[in-house]
Amino acid sequence: MRSILIRAFLPLLTLLAGLWLTGCQQDGEALTDRKRRENEQEIQQYLTANKLQATQLGTTGLYYIKNVSAPANQTANVGDEVQFFAVSRRLDGTVLDSTDGKNPIFYTYGTSPQRVNTLINNSFLYKNITNGMFLGLSVARKGENLTLLVPSYLDDGRSGSLTLPQYSPIRYDLRVKSIRTEDQQIEDYIAANKINVTKKLDNGIRIATTLAKPDSALITPGQSVTVAYTGRLTDGTVFDNSRAKADTTFGFEVGRSQVVQGWDLGIQQVRRGERFFLIFPSALGYGTTGSGTIITPFKPLAFEMAVLRVK
Repeated sequence: MRSILIRAFLPLLTLLAGLWLTGCQQDGEALTDRKRRENEQEIQQYLTANKLQATQLGTTGLYYIKNVSAPANQTANVGDEVQFFAVSRRLDGTVLDSTDGKNPIFYTYGTSPQRVNTLINNSFLYKNITNGMFLGLSVARKGENLTLLVPSYLDDGRSGSLTLPQYSPIRYDLRVKSIRTEDQQIEDYIAANKINVTKKLDNGIRIATTLAKPDSALITPGQSVTVAYTGRLTDGTVFDNSRAKADTTFGFEVGRSQVVQGWDLGIQQVRRGERFFLIFPSALGYGTTGSGTIITPFKPLAFEMAVLRVK
């Protein structure tokens, strides 16, 4: 009799289980929608309570206030370097993190916050809250101070922490120190290091010859060259140095895509025995992907080189 009852109720139990699972999925969807509405209400209440007037960034749910405006200054385009200071707060005023009084944050505009997280992971700001901040930079200009009010869903709901509960909106105060194109970064590097550029090509390559050998022939495609070099970012960071390796030189065949394009094209502007600086934009280097953890996307590169042999 007991087994008969179980068999009789089995279809009903299956139906109820299915309804329960469906209900859970709907509850989950309703939770997301509800948190969106609650975040919007919290932000609106915050603006009203503090008598603030903010602009909404499209349909993103992010609100921004320009406390110091510089409408004549440049905005960031993809690949530009943005330096800024940031303070993050809960809406009750509790400070979560701050870079004020410290070194600014360096961010290459247009790269994903996830990429930044893998490169710089020693701060609350970088680890947990990124998308809203970098979205806010899209309306920022050099020299401006902005307040951003960011709903949690711009950061995938946030996992929550002891200091910032899950689904909490957040306030960022940003102070934009500088915005520099790659060309500006290169020119600043040249000026800071007092490099005398002797040749500039239309593709952005700069060459500064420090030891000329005018009696030697220019290097041409198909020739094999051996060089010694030191590679730097335009902030001075050394990322490669042939002299620090067991084999202190490096050889390649010109024009065979064995090296980055900046090298292939730049080496054809110099002669055997010459020493020079070779500086070029990321489009002739590692482009939008970068290389490793030091050469990030959109980084111009600077090399100090010597041509030792040509054959």
